[in-house]
Amino acid sequence: MNQSTPNTNQSIPVEIIASRNFIDWLESQQISLAFTTYQSSRLMFLGVNPHRGMSGFERIFDRAMGLYATPERIYLSSRYQIWQLDNVLSSEQLYDGYDKLYIPRISYTTGDLDIHDLAIENLSKRIIFISTMLNCLATVSDRHSCIPLWKPSFISALVNEDRCHLNGLALVDGKARYVTACSQSDVVDGWRDRRQTGGCVIDIQSNEVIATGLSMPHSPRFYQGKLWLLNAGTGYFGYIDQDKGIFEPVTFCPGFLRGLAFVGNYAIVGLSKNRGVDKTFSGLILDDNLMAKEADPRCGLLIIDLKTGEVVHWIRLEGEVTELYDIQVLEGVKRPQALGFQNDDISKIITLDPISPLVGGNIANNQPDISPADTLYQQAYTLQKQLKLEEAIALYQQLINQSPQYAAAWHQLGVIMDSLGQIDQAILAYKQALLINPNYAESHNNLGIIAVSKGDLDEAIICFNQAIRSDQNYAFAENNLGLVLQMQDKLGDAGVKFQEAIRKNPNYPEAHFNLGNVLQLQGKIEEAIAYFQTAIKLNPKYIKAYNSLALALGRQDKVETAMSVFKQALAIQPNSPEAFACLFSMKEMTCNWETREADLIQLWQLTENQLQEGKSTAVTPFDTLYKPWSASQQLQVASNYAQEVKRQLALGTKPLNFNHSRTRSGRLKIGYLCHDFRNHPTSHLMQSVFGLHDRNNFEIIAYSYGPDDGSEYRRRIANDCDRFYDIATLSITESAQRIFHDGVHILVDLMGYIDKARTQILALKPAPIQVNYLVYPGTMGADFIDYIIGDAIVTPPESADDFTEKLVILPDSYQANDYQQIISSKPVTRSHYGLPESGFVFCCFNHTYKIEPQVFTVWMQILANVPGSVLWLFSRVAEAEANLRREAQARGIEGDRLIFAHLQPKPEHLARHQLADLFLDTLYYNAHTTGSDALWAGLPIITCPGATFPSRVGASLLTAIGLPELITKNLEEYKNLAINLAKSPDKLQEIKQKLAQNRLTYPLFDTLRFTRNLEKAYRTMWDIYAAGKSPEMIKIAN
Repeated sequence: MNQSTPNTNQSIPVEIIASRNFIDWLESQQISLAFTTYQSSRLMFLGVNPHRGMSGFERIFDRAMGLYATPERIYLSSRYQIWQLDNVLSSEQLYDGYDKLYIPRISYTTGDLDIHDLAIENLSKRIIFISTMLNCLATVSDRHSCIPLWKPSFISALVNEDRCHLNGLALVDGKARYVTACSQSDVVDGWRDRRQTGGCVIDIQSNEVIATGLSMPHSPRFYQGKLWLLNAGTGYFGYIDQDKGIFEPVTFCPGFLRGLAFVGNYAIVGLSKNRGVDKTFSGLILDDNLMAKEADPRCGLLIIDLKTGEVVHWIRLEGEVTELYDIQVLEGVKRPQALGFQNDDISKIITLDPISPLVGGNIANNQPDISPADTLYQQAYTLQKQLKLEEAIALYQQLINQSPQYAAAWHQLGVIMDSLGQIDQAILAYKQALLINPNYAESHNNLGIIAVSKGDLDEAIICFNQAIRSDQNYAFAENNLGLVLQMQDKLGDAGVKFQEAIRKNPNYPEAHFNLGNVLQLQGKIEEAIAYFQTAIKLNPKYIKAYNSLALALGRQDKVETAMSVFKQALAIQPNSPEAFACLFSMKEMTCNWETREADLIQLWQLTENQLQEGKSTAVTPFDTLYKPWSASQQLQVASNYAQEVKRQLALGTKPLNFNHSRTRSGRLKIGYLCHDFRNHPTSHLMQSVFGLHDRNNFEIIAYSYGPDDGSEYRRRIANDCDRFYDIATLSITESAQRIFHDGVHILVDLMGYIDKARTQILALKPAPIQVNYLVYPGTMGADFIDYIIGDAIVTPPESADDFTEKLVILPDSYQANDYQQIISSKPVTRSHYGLPESGFVFCCFNHTYKIEPQVFTVWMQILANVPGSVLWLFSRVAEAEANLRREAQARGIEGDRLIFAHLQPKPEHLARHQLADLFLDTLYYNAHTTGSDALWAGLPIITCPGATFPSRVGASLLTAIGLPELITKNLEEYKNLAINLAKSPDKLQEIKQKLAQNRLTYPLFDTLRFTRNLEKAYRTMWDIYAAGKSPEMIKIAN
């Protein structure tokens, strides 16, 4: 980023080059900077202009040196004067876009005293300064050059001879306390011979030298309890350890150091280049230090973090300016300016104090002669901030009529129109601002935001890029560009932009949050957590960041920590549906049921409110499936979610308007779309189906957008398909286009609304027929899904109104099952898994979130009636184990009768089923893959079907394997059947033998039979479509 300062009297331009984040840092600290350069006789300012670019300004003051600032004044020492410059603007006034205007008001003529450092004492308010020529501390006089106040004890007399090169002054509690000198010499020019190591610090109060061995020390400043200074001849910034009397270096700075100021936890250090042939600046330790670090001296400023000593920002000055002298921080000032004597402005600016009541009637109430346009703009902007928009519009329009080229007025008019929903007028106003100033970054950015709202992401990208080109430090535009790229599913590119936004503004919480979201989508959970935590640190009330952090922690099974974070979010925003819904899900995962009934009521009330208000629900469709909610409630949430998918898609993607033919030649092309072609339950069930499809009539294409885990499941599925495409790196649009161009006739979604699903691909309708199958046991509520595949038990015809899809009713179980699953032949023992050698073992390997109090109470009643029995459960989190044991205790069952299994490779998992006697199914969301696993391994299941799809899967599986006697009508029957079988080993053995006989003879594990029935369904779907009809219910007969 480059900036040139305006000055009509210079022949060589001054170029200011800043680090990328310097402007953001100035804004974050709410400061601007003033500094002097006596080598080129300038007072210079650096601030931020209205377009968030650097504002540089300078005035000529002969040999400008010492500098001191108060909230409304600047004091400056020059060759033979001390100047007092006063700000003449009030807090609401601007002068030509500047918010501070300093005018030289008072000058003290001192003669050439070589005034290096000056300050204002708090109590006396007098100017005090260091006179290097007189070797003393002094103050101004009305009659004389100065009034000496103090001299070092080693200086024998006040004569106009620079003996020790006294140069720096530090105040403590508003009083002069410490000074620096380059030596303790008492002869004229004696300091030059001692400049390498003769420097010292003197305590004025005690008149003692408190530190020696310094090399041309400069700019002492007492800050945060330490005496800081610049050991200029070495290039080090540091502080004096007053107990030891030594200098402690903190940071090496490549240059001769003069000028030091502080703000917050930062130091601002001035650097100068060597002064040509001047021996004063040669032969110093600095030269060796520069050579050792392979660096050249530079002129500029370094911003140093006091906590770390690291240089976090910098400024370089090139051109005529090669040396700096002093620096001051102007707090609360965005863009300062000063008047000098090289132009006519100083003769035109007239300001007056408020009128005295004695003469008020005779004197006109003149205001400062500041640009009327700026005054009008400030008035309009103040009204705008007060939300008095009609009045603000009137003033902006008045200003535009008077000054049509006032770009900022056009821009703010656009902002107001935008906020009022008058988008066309907003666009016109922004474009007019850009006609006047093509580099108005905020206008480009706001046009980009409007383009996003219209779904024109290509135009938005152009606008945001133009904003970034106009202002290379515009972190907000980088962030917006990242969001658009994320909407296009270009996660890698989006992440780069969020990183760029953070680089430009490290204190930008939204950019940290957005980068965390991208990393989480990429599966980089640990990195995502770090960015969410930073976002919260920067904005402790950032609810979205709390929620995302907790969800990420939950993915790592750090459930207790995640719940704590959700509670923090609710403490900040008690009515947050998102935090409440997610916290409840964590409670379900850990079987924390203390407030379950009340929570369920509140959760549905929050959900119902969001549905009525047309908002996206905090509860996801999948969350509804394992709650005691009706199919109608599940449909409402799913439909809401489908609309949200389409809404988000409309923002990020142009309609593709695929034109599908109702005729075909050749085989029927079936596309399977899935994230989980890997070692995952979906592949465990489906792996044999792909290879069993009739290749004479069907072409099978798989589209995978999940990771390649290198598993045998992945390899086999890829080999068994005619074509297997990894579309993980493709965007939503590119994926849909790929499917369409492949000519897929029927696209089967094996994900639904579970985690990592890319439902947006289906929303683009890349295939003429789209089907919800297997993984999501419920309606998707979407008009872009034509069918759901079920059976007469999970989706009976009378349930059709609970689905937006048309039902496809297969003759046996809807669930595909693999007939080739390998069961480990390694011996298994109960002791290995912590089970009792004797006693009845009930088990349920369902996820803990499927367990709820009602069925758990029945399980405990079963255990109570079967002495010596245990319940073997699956768990991923220790919190669930502790809670379930506590719940068992509350129901009169010792906690140690609950045994917990953990994740095992699939063959070993299947093998351990033989250690159990009976599988007890959960209520609202049955065992699906886990149910098939148990039956394949020879373990009977008792189930109690409910009224919804996921609650009837157990009944579907048992019917298809010929064990309907294990399907109960109610929980009382469920309990009694479990107790009776546990007490009737012969009856149980008979059931196990029946299961063993039926396993390879009944439909459940007849994968070929299932595949042929599935193909019949596909043919029927196509026949209906080819006939020009809308989807309709399909019943397949064996």
